[in-house]
Amino acid sequence: MTRFRPNPDDDAWFRLCVAIDGFRARYGRWPTRVRLDAPALASIRSRMGDAADAARIDGLIRWVVDGSAMVAEDDGDRRYSFGDEGCPAHRPIPGAAAWLGLVPKPREGSGPAS
Repeated sequence: MTRFRPNPDDDAWFRLCVAIDGFRARYGRWPTRVRLDAPALASIRSRMGDAADAARIDGLIRWVVDGSAMVAEDDGDRRYSFGDEGCPAHRPIPGAAAWLGLVPKPREGSGPAS
């Protein structure tokens, strides 16, 4: 797994994981696409590590840049919108970060990095 450091001022990664986790908690499966805005996608891509990370994640998720507030969907009519629904009551295990293969590094000063 690649480790990356999210920008604490940017919640795109958090919103992505919540939308994916909400979808999986509701439907018991992973989404096939995520609708989002261009700045959120740019932020997420900047933290993917390298081209191999990006290619692997692009194989899991199709990105649809349409200005949405982070909506996870499948090819049917199942969807979970972070913008409309917020955090799900229950988070699935494994969660979105593990499925995507990206685990955030601890913030500086919060302990040793593994």
